[in-house]
Amino acid sequence: MPIYEFECLECKEVFEKIVLSAEKVKDVLCTQCQSTKVRKTISAGSHRLAGGGGVFPSAPQGGCGGKSRFT
Repeated sequence: MPIYEFECLECKEVFEKIVLSAEKVKDVLCTQCQSTKVRKTISAGSHRLAGGGGVFPSAPQGGCGGKSRFT
């Protein structure tokens, strides 16, 4: 279930909402003032990789000028 972040164009409230379908986005109401004038905003991702280091241990090292197995 995707969670989207919205901003109300009336009261400027920013809130999150679970939306089951892209078509349902038009039916979202502001949680503060109940306005239908809301827009989806760009929000930071919350996905974390297993291991928590943020480094892909199986990825080839190098790439931009470094030693790489892809030439």
